[in-house]
Amino acid sequence: MAESDPAGSPGTLRTLRTLPRPVVVLLVGIAVNRMGAFLAIFLILYLTSLGFSPAAAGVVLTLYGVGSIGGVFAGGLLSDRIGPRQVIIGSTLLSSVAVAAIAFETRYTWLMVTSLAAGVLTAAYRPAAAAMLAELTPLHRLVTTTAASRLGLNVGATLGPLIGAWLATHSYTAVFLVNAGTALTFGLVTIFLLPDVRAAAHAGDPARPATSDAAPEAGGRGMLHDRRYLAVLVAMFATALAEIQYQVILPLHLGEQGHPVSLYGTIIALNGAIIIALELPLTRTVQRLPIRTAIAVGSLCIGLGLAVFGFAGGIWVFVVGALIWTFGEIVNAPSLNAYPAMAAPVQLRGRYIGALSAVQSAGYAFGPLIGTTLFQFFGRAAWAVCAVLGVIAFGALWYGVQNRFTAVAPTVVKAPATT
Repeated sequence: MAESDPAGSPGTLRTLRTLPRPVVVLLVGIAVNRMGAFLAIFLILYLTSLGFSPAAAGVVLTLYGVGSIGGVFAGGLLSDRIGPRQVIIGSTLLSSVAVAAIAFETRYTWLMVTSLAAGVLTAAYRPAAAAMLAELTPLHRLVTTTAASRLGLNVGATLGPLIGAWLATHSYTAVFLVNAGTALTFGLVTIFLLPDVRAAAHAGDPARPATSDAAPEAGGRGMLHDRRYLAVLVAMFATALAEIQYQVILPLHLGEQGHPVSLYGTIIALNGAIIIALELPLTRTVQRLPIRTAIAVGSLCIGLGLAVFGFAGGIWVFVVGALIWTFGEIVNAPSLNAYPAMAAPVQLRGRYIGALSAVQSAGYAFGPLIGTTLFQFFGRAAWAVCAVLGVIAFGALWYGVQNRFTAVAPTVVKAPATT
C-alpha cells in the first residue's frame, strides 16, 4: 500500500529549517549579493554627474543590459561544462573588479567597454547559482527553496536602493566599491563554504531524468530540439514584455491622469510588500497544484492584472490591477524558476536555466521601447497589449510545461511487516 511520506511533505518552515547548510549559505549569499547590486540603479546618475548627456548615459546603461543577456546564457553554458561553483567564483570575483573599475573611470569609451563587461560578468552567476541550488535541493522541495531564494532577492531589491541612496549622498565611488565588495564576498564564501557540485551527480536519481523525451541530445542542440521548452521560452519572453510595463507605461499613464508620483511609489511598494509577506507561505499551497496550472495561470494573471490599469476609473482601478498582477507573480514565479532544473536533462541543466534568464532579460530590454511607442500612439489602450501577451504566454505554457514533473514529495511503499 502506498502511503505519503510524512517527512516528505513538510510545511514551509520545516522545509527551510531542514535545508542543508550549503543551501542556506547559498541563499544568504544570493540575498546579500542582490542587496549590494547598485550598478544598474545608479549608473545613469553617476554618468550624468560626470557631465555626460542623458542620451550618452543611456547608451552605457543599455550596453550593461545587453551584456547581462549574454552573461546569463554564457553562465548557464559554462555551468554545464565546468560546474556551477567555478562559474559563481569566476563571475563574482571578476565582476567585482569590473564594477570597481567603473568608479574610477571617466573616459566615455572605456565606460562603455567596462559597463558591457560588468553586465556579462555580473549576470553570469545567476544561472550557475540556480543550477547549484537545484543540485543541492531534493526535487520535491525545489519550488519552496526557489521561493525562499526569491524572498531573499526581493528583500535585497527593497533594501538595496535605500542603502545605495545613502551611500550616494556621500560618494558614487562608495556606491560602486560596496557593490564590488558584496560580489567579492560572495565569491570568497563560495570558495570556502560551498561544495563542488556537478549535474552528473544526479544522473542516477530517477526524479531527475538524465534525458527528456523531447531533448535526447547531450550537445548544445538538445535544447533547440525540445519544442516544449522552446514554447516555455516564448512564454517567458511574452511575460517579461508585459511585466516591464509597470516601469514604463504606468508612470507615464499616472502622470497623464494627473495622479501624484506618490501613487506610483505606493503601487510598487504594494506589489513588493505582498510578495515579501505572502509568496513563501503560499508556496506550500501553490506547489500542490499541477505545475502547468500554476505557471500558466500565473502568467495569465500577470498580463490581465497589468491590463486592468488601462480601464477608466479612480485609484481603485490601480489597486485592483496591482493585486491581480501580484497574485499572478506569486503563483507563477517560484514554480517557473524551478521548472528548468526539473525539465532539463542533467547535462543541459545550466543551459536550460540560462536560456530562461536570457529571454527574460531580453523581454525586459525590449519592453521599454515597445511600451513607450505604443503609449505614444494609443495612450492607455496600450495596456491591452499586456492582456494579449498574457494570453499568448498562457497558451505557450499550457503546451510547453509538462505535468510529469511534480513539486510534491514522492510516495513511498512500505514493505510488509515480517514476523
